[in-house]
Amino acid sequence: MIMQRKALKQIVGLKPLPEKVLKRIKLMIFADAHHVLGQMAAALTGAHEGKINDVFDNALLRTAHDHRMLHFEMNRLERALEGTEITPILLKGAAYVARDLKAAQGRRVSDIDILVREEELDQVEKLLMQAGWKADQETDNEYDQEYYRQWMHELPPMRHGKRGTIIDVHHLLLPRTARYKIGIDQMIDGARTIEASALKTFCPADVFIHSAIHAFADGAFDNPVRGFIEHYYLFQDLNESDRKDLCVRAEQVGAEKPVGLAVWCVGFLFSDENAQKMAKNMKKPMLFWLLRWALISKAMDGLTSPLAKALLYIRSHYLRMPMRLLVPHLTRKAIQWRPMSRKPVDLPLP
Repeated sequence: MIMQRKALKQIVGLKPLPEKVLKRIKLMIFADAHHVLGQMAAALTGAHEGKINDVFDNALLRTAHDHRMLHFEMNRLERALEGTEITPILLKGAAYVARDLKAAQGRRVSDIDILVREEELDQVEKLLMQAGWKADQETDNEYDQEYYRQWMHELPPMRHGKRGTIIDVHHLLLPRTARYKIGIDQMIDGARTIEASALKTFCPADVFIHSAIHAFADGAFDNPVRGFIEHYYLFQDLNESDRKDLCVRAEQVGAEKPVGLAVWCVGFLFSDENAQKMAKNMKKPMLFWLLRWALISKAMDGLTSPLAKALLYIRSHYLRMPMRLLVPHLTRKAIQWRPMSRKPVDLPLP
């Protein structure tokens, strides 16, 4: 656990890189495997010479390409919805890049996530299809299309027919069947327009809240290292007023426990005193000690990692859906499962 905390601090520049070359290489391999090499490069760029700097420069070049793609897709999205009164809210990486947050620096992105009100879904889907997006091949079947629309918090993923880019259109932050009930209308009402744009993002406190919800109330926290670093940077982006509002806002929208866990992670893993003080007064999930062990064990990828992954996987499904729906769904997906083709997807070159 101590080694893991040290590695995280080194990646975000809170501690110097290891002096021994082999340890530096291992740390960079670790960062690349967890998809945070670009963020490591952004935090440490210019501080090193030779091959290490070359690796960092390459990571930043890949990130810059991703961000150009994302800005272009934002522009295409605005054009697709031009003439309507719909103002989508950018989520996750798209929001970080649009606001030029610390969490965006060096971050890889592969798709664009947006949030609209549920009554706007049909119109948004229709306009996006007219602009070239269509159902992604993986979910372009009757069962998945119906399942998403009936139970999930988003439309089935849509891929652009020419550019190959994915857009996820959300109307909630968690599935309809999720145990946490988030006050989405309050978050939408508090969203802020991006300057010179027809798009919005959540207010700063809600940006952190959504990241915490995504990590700890939805899914199995697939990449804990990336998530920990995301929470750390988002917390740094909150000013003093935002941090004071965070506890109150989390309670208002029903996200006290995931936010409490995210703030604890920032305080514990990065030794952030502000987060440590705040975490003492925030609610934590049930069996908090077991959950934090599972999160850190999964990130360390050691002997106990398989057990930690299994526990987080079970917890994620417990939070997302009742057993009466979950068992038939997993059974159906297991029957339908086929090994992924090794043939690369035929997408246009950037």
